[in-house]
Amino acid sequence: MTLNAQIKHLLDTIKYDLKQKRKFFVSLDGKNNLIGSLNIKMFGLQAGYIYNDRTSFYLGLYNTYGNSSEIVENPTAAQNKVDSNTVISTYGLGYINYGIDYEFHDSRKWRLSIPCAIGLGAGHYNKASLKRNYGATNPGVVPFELGINASYKLTWWLWFGGGLGTRISLLSTHEFNGPFYTFGFQIKTGTIIRRARESIREYREKH
Repeated sequence: MTLNAQIKHLLDTIKYDLKQKRKFFVSLDGKNNLIGSLNIKMFGLQAGYIYNDRTSFYLGLYNTYGNSSEIVENPTAAQNKVDSNTVISTYGLGYINYGIDYEFHDSRKWRLSIPCAIGLGAGHYNKASLKRNYGATNPGVVPFELGINASYKLTWWLWFGGGLGTRISLLSTHEFNGPFYTFGFQIKTGTIIRRARESIREYREKH
């Protein structure tokens, strides 16, 4: 009953926000993905609207920065060496998604939000050695992502943020399932531009 009440309150809040003032935003969004023992870096771009300074709806475009590889078999080479029998797996991933980010806590210094998104794209997986190519596959993926983000205000224009989440493919392809994490600085360019305009307007009014 408590969970149902919280979900109802969440949905009612989002419906209320959608009737309030909205702002357009564009942001960069990078993800560090863990697939098995391999760390795959993804770079992304988001664009959408934030309603009532709390609920965001956005489109995202994501792609791996190159392809990441790991050694899966190394039967004849010395440790930390490779030879013609070394088998290497290579991963890549790209997709677009549609998401919502709901900010459930907003204090003077801290902001906490829950992002959720579903997408459509394709992965790349190849397993090969110098002697043999086991075949490359490019499976379709329908990634569902859920996580939590936290941001700390350093000054009026600069925040430091991070997040944790997990990605699950809704298709039968599970090679790209796994957790991801983000961290970095957030520059509030919209706030900077707005304050600059206000300063210019005040200067003109005084002179």
